[in-house]
Amino acid sequence: MIQKIFISLLFFMQSSFALAQVTASYRIKSSSICNSEYSLIILSAADLPRTLGLKIENLSLLRFTEDEQQSIVFQIDQKDVHGRYILNKHPDDSKLNKRLGKNDELVFRAKDLGERLSPSFKQFKQKLLIEIEVYSDQNKSSGWIYIILQENKSNSVKRGASLLYQSEEDRIISPVYKVGFSNDKPFLLNAFHWNLSENLSSENFASEEVKWSSDMTDTMKIRHMGKFFGFPFKRTDDDYYSKLLSVKKGPLRVIRRTENTVKVFWKLKSPALYIDYVMMPDGFIMDTMIDIPFKISFFFSELITMTTMDWNNSVEQQHLFIKTENSNLSLPVNGKNTDNKKKFNQIMASNFSAMGELGNFNVKLDIPDDFPIHSQLYLRDALHEIDLPENNPGQFGNVGFKTTGWENIDSELHHLKFTVCVDKR
Repeated sequence: MIQKIFISLLFFMQSSFALAQVTASYRIKSSSICNSEYSLIILSAADLPRTLGLKIENLSLLRFTEDEQQSIVFQIDQKDVHGRYILNKHPDDSKLNKRLGKNDELVFRAKDLGERLSPSFKQFKQKLLIEIEVYSDQNKSSGWIYIILQENKSNSVKRGASLLYQSEEDRIISPVYKVGFSNDKPFLLNAFHWNLSENLSSENFASEEVKWSSDMTDTMKIRHMGKFFGFPFKRTDDDYYSKLLSVKKGPLRVIRRTENTVKVFWKLKSPALYIDYVMMPDGFIMDTMIDIPFKISFFFSELITMTTMDWNNSVEQQHLFIKTENSNLSLPVNGKNTDNKKKFNQIMASNFSAMGELGNFNVKLDIPDDFPIHSQLYLRDALHEIDLPENNPGQFGNVGFKTTGWENIDSELHHLKFTVCVDKR
Protein backbone atom coordinates (compact mmCIF):
# COMPACT_ATOMS: atom_id res chain seq x y z
CA MET A 1 0.00 0.00 0.00
CA ILE A 2 2.79 2.43 0.94
CA GLN A 3 4.61 1.50 -2.26
CA LYS A 4 1.51 2.37 -4.37
CA ILE A 5 1.14 5.72 -2.62
CA PHE A 6 4.82 6.51 -3.23
CA ILE A 7 4.55 5.62 -6.94
CA SER A 8 1.37 7.74 -7.32
CA LEU A 9 3.00 10.67 -5.55
CA LEU A 10 6.11 10.38 -7.73
CA PHE A 11 3.98 10.31 -10.89
CA PHE A 12 2.05 13.39 -9.73
CA MET A 13 5.25 15.29 -9.01
CA GLN A 14 6.69 14.41 -12.43
CA SER A 15 3.49 15.50 -14.20
CA SER A 16 3.36 18.74 -12.26
CA PHE A 17 7.01 19.41 -13.02
CA ALA A 18 6.42 18.77 -16.73
CA LEU A 19 3.44 21.13 -16.75
CA ALA A 20 5.13 23.81 -14.66
CA GLN A 21 6.60 25.50 -17.76
CA VAL A 22 3.17 26.86 -18.80
CA THR A 23 2.75 29.99 -16.69
CA ALA A 24 -0.51 31.14 -18.34
CA SER A 25 -3.01 29.69 -20.79
CA TYR A 26 -5.45 31.66 -22.99
CA ARG A 27 -8.23 30.64 -25.37
CA ILE A 28 -8.87 33.27 -28.08
CA LYS A 29 -11.15 33.36 -31.11
CA SER A 30 -9.37 33.55 -34.45
CA SER A 31 -9.07 37.09 -35.79
CA SER A 32 -7.84 36.60 -39.36
CA ILE A 33 -8.57 39.56 -41.63
CA CYS A 34 -8.72 37.46 -44.81
CA ASN A 35 -9.16 33.74 -45.42
CA SER A 36 -6.43 32.12 -47.48
CA GLU A 37 -3.39 29.89 -47.05
CA TYR A 38 -1.35 33.05 -46.40
CA SER A 39 -3.68 34.57 -43.79
CA LEU A 40 -2.40 36.12 -40.58
CA ILE A 41 -3.66 35.83 -37.02
CA ILE A 42 -3.72 39.15 -35.15
CA LEU A 43 -3.94 38.98 -31.35
CA SER A 44 -4.35 41.95 -29.06
CA ALA A 45 -1.91 42.03 -26.17
CA ALA A 46 -4.85 43.11 -23.99
CA ASP A 47 -6.15 39.53 -24.33
CA LEU A 48 -2.81 38.17 -23.09
CA PRO A 49 -2.39 39.85 -19.66
CA ARG A 50 0.64 37.75 -18.73
CA THR A 51 2.61 39.32 -21.61
CA LEU A 52 2.00 42.94 -20.63
CA GLY A 53 5.15 44.77 -19.63
CA LEU A 54 7.49 42.16 -21.08
CA LYS A 55 10.41 43.28 -23.22
CA ILE A 56 9.51 42.74 -26.86
CA GLU A 57 13.06 41.77 -27.77
CA ASN A 58 12.93 38.87 -25.30
CA LEU A 59 9.89 37.14 -26.79
CA SER A 60 9.92 34.13 -29.13
CA LEU A 61 7.10 32.06 -30.62
CA LEU A 62 7.03 28.27 -30.87
CA ARG A 63 4.71 25.64 -32.21
CA PHE A 64 4.68 21.93 -31.42
CA THR A 65 3.86 19.07 -33.79
CA GLU A 66 4.19 15.46 -32.64
CA ASP A 67 6.27 16.62 -29.69
CA GLU A 68 8.73 18.51 -31.89
CA GLN A 69 9.15 22.25 -31.49
CA GLN A 70 9.69 24.82 -34.23
CA SER A 71 10.44 28.55 -33.96
CA ILE A 72 8.07 30.62 -36.08
CA VAL A 73 8.22 34.06 -37.59
CA PHE A 74 6.11 36.75 -35.93
CA GLN A 75 6.03 40.47 -35.42
CA ILE A 76 4.67 42.90 -32.86
CA ASP A 77 3.06 46.13 -34.03
CA GLN A 78 2.62 48.72 -31.33
CA LYS A 79 -0.33 51.11 -31.05
CA ASP A 80 -1.08 54.16 -28.95
CA VAL A 81 -4.22 54.69 -26.85
CA HIS A 82 -6.05 56.06 -29.93
CA GLY A 83 -5.47 52.97 -32.04
CA ARG A 84 -2.74 54.55 -34.16
CA TYR A 85 0.28 52.48 -35.06
CA ILE A 86 3.54 53.67 -33.52
CA LEU A 87 5.92 53.84 -36.47
CA ASN A 88 9.60 54.58 -36.70
CA LYS A 89 10.63 57.97 -38.03
CA HIS A 90 12.81 56.26 -40.62
CA PRO A 91 12.10 53.00 -42.46
CA ASP A 92 15.43 51.41 -41.48
CA ASP A 93 15.52 52.62 -37.87
CA SER A 94 15.59 49.47 -35.72
CA LYS A 95 16.58 51.04 -32.40
CA LEU A 96 13.60 49.67 -30.49
CA ASN A 97 13.74 48.50 -26.89
CA LYS A 98 10.14 48.65 -25.74
CA ARG A 99 7.78 46.66 -23.62
CA LEU A 100 4.51 45.12 -24.71
CA GLY A 101 1.47 47.30 -24.02
CA LYS A 102 -2.23 46.49 -23.98
CA ASN A 103 -2.84 48.25 -27.30
CA ASP A 104 -0.14 46.31 -29.17
CA GLU A 105 -0.76 43.51 -31.68
CA LEU A 106 0.94 40.13 -31.97
CA VAL A 107 0.96 38.86 -35.57
CA PHE A 108 1.79 35.40 -36.94
CA ARG A 109 0.68 33.15 -39.80
CA ALA A 110 -2.45 31.02 -39.36
CA LYS A 111 -0.66 28.03 -40.91
CA ASP A 112 1.92 28.17 -38.09
CA LEU A 113 -0.61 27.08 -35.47
CA GLY A 114 0.41 23.72 -34.03
CA GLU A 115 -0.68 21.11 -31.54
CA ARG A 116 -1.06 21.40 -27.81
CA LEU A 117 2.10 20.71 -25.86
CA SER A 118 2.03 17.23 -24.38
CA PRO A 119 2.72 16.94 -20.62
CA SER A 120 5.24 14.22 -21.44
CA PHE A 121 7.37 16.58 -23.53
CA LYS A 122 9.99 17.66 -20.98
CA GLN A 123 12.48 19.46 -23.20
CA PHE A 124 11.10 22.83 -22.12
CA LYS A 125 10.51 22.05 -18.46
CA GLN A 126 13.09 24.68 -17.48
CA LYS A 127 11.50 27.36 -19.70
CA LEU A 128 8.55 29.65 -19.07
CA LEU A 129 5.82 29.30 -21.69
CA ILE A 130 2.55 31.11 -22.35
CA GLU A 131 0.02 28.86 -24.05
CA ILE A 132 -2.46 30.32 -26.57
CA GLU A 133 -5.30 28.28 -28.05
CA VAL A 134 -6.82 29.81 -31.20
CA TYR A 135 -10.28 28.60 -32.26
CA SER A 136 -12.85 29.59 -34.90
CA ASP A 137 -16.61 29.35 -35.44
CA GLN A 138 -16.22 27.37 -38.68
CA ASN A 139 -16.11 23.97 -36.92
CA LYS A 140 -12.37 23.85 -37.41
CA SER A 141 -10.13 22.26 -34.82
CA SER A 142 -8.22 24.55 -32.51
CA GLY A 143 -4.56 25.37 -32.99
CA TRP A 144 -1.96 26.24 -30.38
CA ILE A 145 0.94 28.65 -30.26
CA TYR A 146 3.41 29.21 -27.42
CA ILE A 147 5.29 32.30 -26.34
CA ILE A 148 8.62 31.44 -24.77
CA LEU A 149 10.02 33.95 -22.29
CA GLN A 150 13.79 34.20 -22.35
CA GLU A 151 16.52 36.80 -22.17
CA ASN A 152 18.70 38.41 -24.82
CA LYS A 153 16.60 37.15 -27.71
CA SER A 154 16.04 39.34 -30.78
CA ASN A 155 12.85 38.72 -32.77
CA SER A 156 14.28 40.12 -36.00
CA VAL A 157 14.12 36.72 -37.77
CA LYS A 158 13.77 37.11 -41.52
CA ARG A 159 13.49 33.43 -42.46
CA GLY A 160 9.96 32.64 -43.48
CA ALA A 161 8.98 36.24 -44.24
CA SER A 162 5.78 36.56 -46.28
CA LEU A 163 6.11 40.15 -47.45
CA LEU A 164 8.79 42.35 -48.99
CA TYR A 165 8.95 46.15 -49.20
CA GLN A 166 11.09 47.73 -51.92
CA SER A 167 11.67 51.26 -50.70
CA GLU A 168 13.12 52.74 -53.89
CA GLU A 169 10.03 51.78 -55.89
CA ASP A 170 7.64 52.11 -52.92
CA ARG A 171 6.40 48.66 -53.82
CA ILE A 172 5.04 45.67 -51.90
CA ILE A 173 5.62 42.06 -53.02
CA SER A 174 3.79 39.06 -51.57
CA PRO A 175 3.26 35.46 -52.69
CA VAL A 176 -0.10 36.55 -54.13
CA TYR A 177 0.31 40.05 -55.53
CA LYS A 178 2.59 43.01 -56.21
CA VAL A 179 1.40 46.60 -55.73
CA GLY A 180 2.90 50.02 -56.28
CA PHE A 181 1.99 53.51 -55.12
CA SER A 182 1.91 56.85 -56.89
CA ASN A 183 5.11 58.89 -56.75
CA ASP A 184 3.29 62.22 -56.60
CA LYS A 185 0.38 61.09 -54.41
CA PRO A 186 1.74 58.19 -52.31
CA PHE A 187 -1.62 57.60 -50.63
CA LEU A 188 -2.94 56.29 -53.97
CA LEU A 189 -2.37 52.70 -55.07
CA ASN A 190 -1.77 52.80 -58.82
CA ALA A 191 -0.42 49.36 -59.78
CA PHE A 192 -1.61 45.81 -59.04
CA HIS A 193 -0.13 42.59 -60.47
CA TRP A 194 -1.19 38.98 -59.84
CA ASN A 195 1.49 36.39 -59.14
CA LEU A 196 1.22 33.85 -61.98
CA SER A 197 3.86 31.37 -60.77
CA GLU A 198 2.86 27.85 -59.72
CA ASN A 199 4.21 25.80 -56.80
CA LEU A 200 5.79 28.86 -55.25
CA SER A 201 7.88 28.29 -52.12
CA SER A 202 7.85 30.74 -49.22
CA GLU A 203 11.45 31.75 -49.94
CA ASN A 204 11.32 32.71 -53.62
CA PHE A 205 8.12 34.73 -54.03
CA ALA A 206 10.19 37.86 -54.77
CA SER A 207 12.79 36.26 -57.04
CA GLU A 208 13.38 37.24 -60.66
CA GLU A 209 11.92 33.91 -61.79
CA VAL A 210 8.43 34.83 -60.62
CA LYS A 211 5.94 35.56 -63.40
CA TRP A 212 3.64 38.54 -62.93
CA SER A 213 0.51 39.63 -64.75
CA SER A 214 0.39 43.00 -66.42
CA ASP A 215 -0.82 45.95 -64.34
CA MET A 216 -4.51 45.26 -63.73
CA THR A 217 -5.41 48.82 -62.71
CA ASP A 218 -5.35 52.32 -64.09
CA THR A 219 -5.33 53.97 -60.68
CA MET A 220 -7.15 54.41 -57.41
CA LYS A 221 -9.31 57.56 -57.34
CA ILE A 222 -10.72 59.85 -54.67
CA ARG A 223 -13.25 62.59 -55.44
CA HIS A 224 -14.85 65.13 -53.08
CA MET A 225 -18.00 67.09 -53.93
CA GLY A 226 -20.28 69.39 -51.99
CA LYS A 227 -20.78 73.02 -51.07
CA PHE A 228 -18.39 75.45 -49.36
CA PHE A 229 -20.29 78.41 -47.87
CA GLY A 230 -23.12 77.44 -50.23
CA PHE A 231 -20.96 77.40 -53.39
CA PRO A 232 -20.60 74.02 -55.18
CA PHE A 233 -17.10 72.57 -55.55
CA LYS A 234 -15.35 69.41 -56.69
CA ARG A 235 -11.91 68.19 -55.66
CA THR A 236 -9.87 65.47 -57.37
CA ASP A 237 -6.41 63.92 -57.04
CA ASP A 238 -4.88 67.10 -58.44
CA ASP A 239 -6.04 68.97 -55.32
CA TYR A 240 -4.22 66.66 -52.91
CA TYR A 241 -0.84 67.30 -51.28
CA SER A 242 0.62 64.02 -50.08
CA LYS A 243 3.91 62.75 -48.69
CA LEU A 244 5.17 59.44 -47.35
CA LEU A 245 5.97 59.89 -43.66
CA SER A 246 7.13 56.52 -42.40
CA VAL A 247 7.31 52.83 -43.20
CA LYS A 248 7.57 49.90 -40.81
CA LYS A 249 9.01 46.88 -42.59
CA GLY A 250 8.09 43.64 -40.89
CA PRO A 251 8.35 40.05 -42.14
CA LEU A 252 4.56 39.60 -42.12
CA ARG A 253 3.09 43.11 -42.36
CA VAL A 254 4.35 46.36 -43.81
CA ILE A 255 2.76 49.57 -42.48
CA ARG A 256 3.24 52.76 -44.45
CA ARG A 257 1.85 56.15 -43.38
CA THR A 258 1.14 59.18 -45.53
CA GLU A 259 0.21 62.73 -44.54
CA ASN A 260 -2.35 64.33 -46.83
CA THR A 261 -4.15 67.65 -47.22
CA VAL A 262 -6.72 68.84 -49.74
CA LYS A 263 -6.88 72.28 -51.33
CA VAL A 264 -10.13 73.87 -50.20
CA PHE A 265 -9.99 77.35 -51.72
CA TRP A 266 -7.05 79.24 -53.24
CA LYS A 267 -4.21 78.65 -50.69
CA LEU A 268 -6.51 77.33 -47.97
CA LYS A 269 -5.90 73.65 -47.21
CA SER A 270 -7.75 71.13 -45.09
CA PRO A 271 -6.24 69.84 -41.81
CA ALA A 272 -3.77 66.99 -42.27
CA LEU A 273 -5.31 63.58 -42.91
CA TYR A 274 -3.19 60.52 -42.09
CA ILE A 275 -3.59 57.25 -43.97
CA ASP A 276 -1.97 53.96 -42.93
CA TYR A 277 -1.71 51.12 -45.41
CA VAL A 278 -1.38 47.88 -43.45
CA MET A 279 -0.10 45.46 -46.07
CA MET A 280 -0.50 41.69 -45.58
CA PRO A 281 0.40 38.65 -47.72
CA ASP A 282 -3.21 38.21 -48.88
CA GLY A 283 -4.57 41.75 -48.76
CA PHE A 284 -4.32 45.11 -47.08
CA ILE A 285 -6.15 47.63 -44.92
CA MET A 286 -6.36 51.32 -45.79
CA ASP A 287 -6.86 52.99 -42.40
CA THR A 288 -7.87 56.64 -42.77
CA MET A 289 -7.54 58.55 -39.50
CA ILE A 290 -10.00 61.45 -39.47
CA ASP A 291 -9.42 64.06 -36.80
CA ILE A 292 -10.89 67.42 -37.85
CA PRO A 293 -10.41 70.06 -35.09
CA PHE A 294 -13.63 71.89 -35.96
CA LYS A 295 -17.21 71.11 -36.93
CA ILE A 296 -17.30 70.66 -40.71
CA SER A 297 -20.91 71.84 -41.03
CA PHE A 298 -19.80 75.39 -40.16
CA PHE A 299 -18.24 75.64 -43.62
CA PHE A 300 -19.41 72.67 -45.73
CA SER A 301 -22.68 71.01 -46.67
CA GLU A 302 -23.91 68.14 -48.89
CA LEU A 303 -20.47 66.51 -48.82
CA ILE A 304 -19.87 63.41 -50.93
CA THR A 305 -16.70 61.35 -51.23
CA MET A 306 -16.12 58.81 -54.01
CA THR A 307 -13.38 56.23 -53.37
CA THR A 308 -12.91 53.87 -56.31
CA MET A 309 -10.47 51.69 -58.24
CA ASP A 310 -10.41 52.10 -62.01
CA TRP A 311 -9.35 48.83 -63.66
CA ASN A 312 -7.25 48.42 -66.79
CA ASN A 313 -8.84 47.26 -70.03
CA SER A 314 -6.21 44.58 -70.63
CA VAL A 315 -6.52 41.21 -72.34
CA GLU A 316 -6.26 39.49 -68.94
CA GLN A 317 -9.32 41.38 -67.71
CA GLN A 318 -11.82 40.44 -70.41
CA HIS A 319 -13.79 38.27 -67.98
CA LEU A 320 -14.02 40.58 -64.97
CA PHE A 321 -17.28 40.62 -62.98
CA ILE A 322 -18.52 42.88 -60.17
CA LYS A 323 -20.66 41.36 -57.41
CA THR A 324 -21.95 42.23 -53.94
CA GLU A 325 -23.42 40.20 -51.08
CA ASN A 326 -26.37 42.60 -50.95
CA SER A 327 -27.69 41.70 -54.41
CA ASN A 328 -27.83 38.80 -56.85
CA LEU A 329 -26.44 41.03 -59.59
CA SER A 330 -23.37 39.76 -61.42
CA LEU A 331 -22.15 42.54 -63.68
CA PRO A 332 -19.69 41.92 -66.51
CA VAL A 333 -17.09 44.67 -66.88
CA ASN A 334 -17.07 45.49 -70.59
CA GLY A 335 -17.01 49.28 -70.79
CA LYS A 336 -20.75 49.48 -71.47
CA ASN A 337 -23.35 51.01 -69.19
CA THR A 338 -26.52 48.96 -68.55
CA ASP A 339 -29.71 49.16 -66.49
CA ASN A 340 -28.35 46.59 -64.02
CA LYS A 341 -25.24 48.69 -63.51
CA LYS A 342 -27.47 51.66 -62.76
CA LYS A 343 -29.29 49.50 -60.19
CA PHE A 344 -25.94 48.62 -58.62
CA ASN A 345 -25.39 52.32 -57.94
CA GLN A 346 -28.56 52.43 -55.83
CA ILE A 347 -27.48 49.69 -53.41
CA MET A 348 -26.73 50.83 -49.86
CA ALA A 349 -23.91 48.47 -48.96
CA SER A 350 -20.32 48.37 -47.73
CA ASN A 351 -18.86 45.45 -49.68
CA PHE A 352 -18.24 44.29 -53.23
CA SER A 353 -16.00 41.89 -55.17
CA ALA A 354 -14.18 42.21 -58.48
CA MET A 355 -13.83 38.64 -59.74
CA GLY A 356 -11.62 37.73 -62.69
CA GLU A 357 -9.88 34.75 -64.27
CA LEU A 358 -6.66 35.43 -62.37
CA GLY A 359 -8.14 36.09 -58.93
CA ASN A 360 -10.65 37.83 -56.71
CA PHE A 361 -10.48 41.31 -55.20
CA ASN A 362 -12.85 41.53 -52.19
CA VAL A 363 -13.41 44.94 -50.63
CA LYS A 364 -15.18 45.94 -47.42
CA LEU A 365 -15.69 49.38 -45.91
CA ASP A 366 -15.75 49.38 -42.09
CA ILE A 367 -17.62 52.40 -40.75
CA PRO A 368 -17.48 52.90 -36.94
CA ASP A 369 -20.85 52.92 -35.18
CA ASP A 370 -20.25 56.49 -33.96
CA PHE A 371 -19.25 57.77 -37.41
CA PRO A 372 -22.33 59.36 -39.08
CA ILE A 373 -21.61 58.63 -42.76
CA HIS A 374 -23.50 56.29 -45.09
CA SER A 375 -22.10 54.00 -47.76
CA GLN A 376 -23.52 53.37 -51.21
CA LEU A 377 -21.96 51.30 -53.99
CA TYR A 378 -20.64 53.04 -57.08
CA LEU A 379 -19.82 51.68 -60.53
CA ARG A 380 -19.01 53.50 -63.73
CA ASP A 381 -18.26 51.27 -66.71
CA ALA A 382 -17.93 53.50 -69.77
CA LEU A 383 -14.84 53.26 -71.96
CA HIS A 384 -15.85 56.34 -73.95
CA GLU A 385 -15.83 58.59 -70.85
CA ILE A 386 -12.68 60.38 -69.68
CA ASP A 387 -12.55 60.94 -65.93
CA LEU A 388 -10.18 63.86 -65.48
CA PRO A 389 -7.59 64.69 -64.16
CA GLU A 390 -5.99 61.29 -64.84
CA ASN A 391 -4.69 60.70 -68.34
CA ASN A 392 -5.99 57.13 -68.52
CA PRO A 393 -8.53 56.77 -71.35
CA GLY A 394 -12.05 55.84 -70.33
CA GLN A 395 -13.48 54.15 -67.25
CA PHE A 396 -13.31 50.37 -67.12
CA GLY A 397 -15.13 48.96 -64.11
CA ASN A 398 -14.41 52.06 -62.02
CA VAL A 399 -15.91 50.63 -58.82
CA GLY A 400 -15.97 51.57 -55.15
CA PHE A 401 -18.00 53.49 -52.61
CA LYS A 402 -19.96 56.70 -52.52
CA THR A 403 -20.12 58.01 -48.95
CA THR A 404 -22.37 60.82 -47.72
CA GLY A 405 -23.01 62.66 -44.47
CA TRP A 406 -19.47 63.94 -43.94
CA GLU A 407 -20.74 67.33 -42.78
CA ASN A 408 -22.15 65.62 -39.68
CA ILE A 409 -18.89 64.30 -38.23
CA ASP A 410 -17.58 65.65 -34.93
CA SER A 411 -14.07 66.69 -33.93
CA GLU A 412 -13.08 63.33 -32.40
CA LEU A 413 -10.56 60.92 -33.92
CA HIS A 414 -12.18 58.24 -36.09
CA HIS A 415 -10.75 55.33 -38.08
CA LEU A 416 -12.38 54.64 -41.44
CA LYS A 417 -11.03 51.38 -42.83
CA PHE A 418 -11.12 49.88 -46.31
CA THR A 419 -10.23 46.18 -46.10
CA VAL A 420 -9.13 44.42 -49.29
CA CYS A 421 -8.60 40.63 -49.44
CA VAL A 422 -7.09 39.12 -52.56
CA ASP A 423 -7.08 35.49 -53.60
CA LYS A 424 -5.50 34.27 -56.81
CA ARG A 425 -7.01 31.37 -58.75
